[in-house]
Amino acid sequence: MSNMISPAVLIHLGALLYIVGFLVRDELLLRLLVLGGTALYILYYFLFPDEPLWDAIITSLILAAANLWVLFKIMYERTTFALSDEELKLYQAFETLNPGQFRKVLRSAIWHSASGDELMCIENERAEHIYYLIEGEATVEKGEKNFSIGASSFVGEIAYVLNGNYTATVKAKPGLRYVEWRSDNLRKLSNKNPALHNALIALFNRDLAAKLAISHQ
Repeated sequence: MSNMISPAVLIHLGALLYIVGFLVRDELLLRLLVLGGTALYILYYFLFPDEPLWDAIITSLILAAANLWVLFKIMYERTTFALSDEELKLYQAFETLNPGQFRKVLRSAIWHSASGDELMCIENERAEHIYYLIEGEATVEKGEKNFSIGASSFVGEIAYVLNGNYTATVKAKPGLRYVEWRSDNLRKLSNKNPALHNALIALFNRDLAAKLAISHQ
């Protein structure tokens, strides 16, 4: 086989893959190109010297294995693989987040099923939690107004964005299925991930805009 392949071709192709990989912005494509370049170098080390260069081959294999591990993590972060049906349903509500960002948010989520009327938040009190309603209804008391909200609604997102108090009192009706996050936990996570922070603010602003549009109908 070594007689059919020019060593220069392997070296040049391997170097080309490395160079192109370092020029692209997409990390997944970068990893794939570098992995391809490493494979060509390993082939060269095995075929063309009088004896295979085992030290170089082993070192390249270790580098390839590390690259594969990072590649797996990138692909895992970009897909909804291993999410349950309920988590997938929740992910659809977080449309401004990519799967990796959603997984970070999901780690601190607490799932609830209301067995009776449960107080979720009180108007003008400090907002310590934010909620998302999955199935069922909750009652809202805002001043003298009383109304119900259903699934696919956030509760406490205004207070989160403004870092202030709750703007209404909300009670879960029996059977309500919802998810809860501590606001402080989300803020700490957002402070470490500016892209995640922007995605969450965009999501909550979109939800707020939709509520305002409905209220003026």
